Amino acid sequence: MAVAGGGTAGHILTALEILSAYRKEFACEGLFIGSETGFESRLVLHSGERLELVPALPWARQKLPARMQAIASLLPAFLAARRILLRERTELVIGAGGYASLAPCIAGWTLGLRVVIHEANAVPGLANQFLARFATLICVDSEETARHFGAKRVAVTGTPCHLPASGAPPAADAAAATPFRILVLGGSEGSPWLNRQVPALLAELRRRPANFTVHHLTGMEAPGATQAAYDSAGVPACVEGWVDDMAPVYAAATLAIACPGARTLAELSAAGIPALLSPLPGIAHGHHAANAQLYAARTGARFVSEEEWDIADLAGWIESLLAAPERLRAIGERARACAMTGAARAIARESEQLFSNASQGSAK
Repeated sequence: MAVAGGGTAGHILTALEILSAYRKEFACEGLFIGSETGFESRLVLHSGERLELVPALPWARQKLPARMQAIASLLPAFLAARRILLRERTELVIGAGGYASLAPCIAGWTLGLRVVIHEANAVPGLANQFLARFATLICVDSEETARHFGAKRVAVTGTPCHLPASGAPPAADAAAATPFRILVLGGSEGSPWLNRQVPALLAELRRRPANFTVHHLTGMEAPGATQAAYDSAGVPACVEGWVDDMAPVYAAATLAIACPGARTLAELSAAGIPALLSPLPGIAHGHHAANAQLYAARTGARFVSEEEWDIADLAGWIESLLAAPERLRAIGERARACAMTGAARAIARESEQLFSNASQGSAK
């Protein structure tokens, strides 16, 4: 089998967890097909999995010349993916979203293979909206997501997350501890907005005063300017670009200020961390905003757009939250209650069932 996806860490890590779960459940051979331009080369090779690259280019949030190049890359990426699938005698392709999943999934369909896609967002991304017509099975994060695919065969599996949703939420203990630990997350690509605005927000919070430290991850954006902003504001902060092992980062957090990428929300749920969510603008079909609205309604997290960003108001909200351990616990517990454990294994089992169903149909 092959998994496909890429561009951002959310797609890549999801695909890797599906591949790992499939191998553990069914002892099969597998590989990862990704793009030459994303995080794949770093994350997949670091995981030890086999990696094949195709010349796919991104479409979303690109200007016209780059979009023309993305269209031109589809045919060579498709032909390269088809060669890989034929050479490997692949029987199943699972797409985890992102532009890098397009060519392998379409190539698999043209070869008569079973094609499964996973959609983690509340509103499907562009790639999966297109690939749904070729998919034998669509795995989704929630019932809300399932409604976007109409009569297609859909399984609600949740979104794979490497953090185990077990034990008490960290916020249950962190709520009573000081200094509070604020975690800022912009995703693998980073949020220029959060990188610029959060130091000023937390400087205002410090004037309240509140006793806290900051761990800020800037993603692809170099951390230097953000660290300098914290230093100038007199706010204690550890600023890094990308961290491979997020488990201890989440374990140390009291409150997160984050972009609501689907995988980030799955991790915040599993860790039971209260959150202030600010969507990255320009995301296709506004799925960051849809993710944030759904997650906020379920957990009590706060959702604020860039247009609504008000430093005094947000600092007051964080101050009142940190002063109320019972509210922190309640939000953390509601977040953890939304976590779906075993998502990668569920996707693997649902995918493998396609072969069992076909065998049963042939025997009748």
